[in-house]
Amino acid sequence: MSHFPEDTKSRLLTAAGELFAELGYEGATARQICERAGVNIAAINYHFKSKEHLYVEAVKAAAPLFRPEEADLERRLEELKQSGDRHQAAQLLADYIRLMTRHMIAEVVPEWKVKLMMREMLEPHESCCEFFRQHIQRNFTILLGILEILFREEMPPERRIQTGLSIVAQCLHYRMAHDVLEFLVPPELRGKFTAEDVARHIIEFTFSALGLTLPFVTQWTQEAASSANAGN
Repeated sequence: MSHFPEDTKSRLLTAAGELFAELGYEGATARQICERAGVNIAAINYHFKSKEHLYVEAVKAAAPLFRPEEADLERRLEELKQSGDRHQAAQLLADYIRLMTRHMIAEVVPEWKVKLMMREMLEPHESCCEFFRQHIQRNFTILLGILEILFREEMPPERRIQTGLSIVAQCLHYRMAHDVLEFLVPPELRGKFTAEDVARHIIEFTFSALGLTLPFVTQWTQEAASSANAGN
């Protein structure tokens, strides 16, 4: 059952987001949206000018789902560009992964926002292409900047992009495949899949693959090995 805000504009946005997520832009009609929101059919034109503008606003409402605290990450990245400190860059990479993972797992958001963003990623609507491109690109540019400081000429541009995509994919998977993970992870182990647990795993896995080290990552690895040995 949908739970709508009191004001008409917010009710429309929520109803539209749900229906666009379920049926797509073409499949969801203005009449269906208004009926679900419990408002007059003229409300869309009054508040949003058109169904297309309403769709754009619904995507914008869902988009923060994919944005960790970029402002602080960008500020720290700019400082690192000046210093070139690779140790601090490794720390920033770990923080980026942790923020992304917490954002994907720990935050409770309406299911329609997840589904709408998945649909938009698979079938971008022309009205949202520029907004969506800038939105995702901002986040990804930060990650590429971190990798550039870490590896400089050692990693060519195409390899940095591939590496960045691999890192992001690990974080996104836990959000996108949430329902599937319910089947894959036994109930008795789900307590070990908190946002912090997953963040640690992705950081350890990524750092190992890239040959990076940080004291706390090394400590995690040693603790995991000790725990495994104790269980044998």
